[in-house]
Amino acid sequence: MPSTSPYLDTDFSFDRPGVLAKAGVLDSRKARIMGSATGHYRAQTVHAGLQYFDCNLQFPEPLKIDKVLPQSLCIVQLFDGTWQHTVDGKLNRYTPGQLHLLGLGESLEAQDQLPADSHARMAGVRIAGHYLQELVEDEAQLLPLLALTAEGMRFDQLSQCPAVSRLLQQLYLSPYTGGLRRLHCESLSLAIVLELARHLIGPAQPSHTPDRGLRDLAIEARRLLDAQLSAPPTAASLARQLGVGETTLRRAFRKAFGRPILQYVREQRLELARRLLLERRWQVSQVAYQVGYANPANFCHAYKAHFGHPPGSE
Repeated sequence: MPSTSPYLDTDFSFDRPGVLAKAGVLDSRKARIMGSATGHYRAQTVHAGLQYFDCNLQFPEPLKIDKVLPQSLCIVQLFDGTWQHTVDGKLNRYTPGQLHLLGLGESLEAQDQLPADSHARMAGVRIAGHYLQELVEDEAQLLPLLALTAEGMRFDQLSQCPAVSRLLQQLYLSPYTGGLRRLHCESLSLAIVLELARHLIGPAQPSHTPDRGLRDLAIEARRLLDAQLSAPPTAASLARQLGVGETTLRRAFRKAFGRPILQYVREQRLELARRLLLERRWQVSQVAYQVGYANPANFCHAYKAHFGHPPGSE
């Protein structure tokens, strides 16, 4: 992030109320923070001018943060809880379960203010104004992104952009650590930028190329499935999205990967569940919900059938 940004790269977890001013979330020279919290917060610059962050924090006392935000674009998914701030005198409220955009065309004063006993679980990406300008210079089709930071402040809720929401969910649940996590965060953060630009540009015209290879079709279907394992599309909706018949898609997928779409999704869900369990950060029921099982008992049965032992033994 450029030096004008108050946000710092940090990673902390408080088991008991800790003073946020000492946690390294914000540069004390550019912001003032009052209040304490329990839970986790992490932020990482994944590319010059591009920072990923997420948190799951509870605030036992009122939270107040005064800061000056630079020209930038922030993409935020509030999973649950409450978040609100005032920017340039205007109050912005974030809706749980929705995706939001905050575009700033210049440096503006901002204040976060939350009541005691509130909480916030969210993830997001901050894009510096200078990085947006670089992107547009390289690719003019990304101009709609820069337009979000044209002047003043712009605050929008995006209700029809599920691809970006899924990518933020994947980042929040990333099973990796160390260098692999950094690569994962960088690739998905850049994918968020591209998906947002695609959303702003509008839907692309469907391809009707008659000689499209079946293997390429299967690989694209697998990519789409991997991006939304917790709530995968049906074979019919996936076929419509790819512009082919459902029978053609099923045949191409089985030929390329040796198993039906449904079996592939089940196996990938369980492999992801195993990686999450080995981190020992969540209970079995929590992992079950994260990988798309509404009933933990069904998850345990499927896990044992696949790996030969129950998930609790991990």
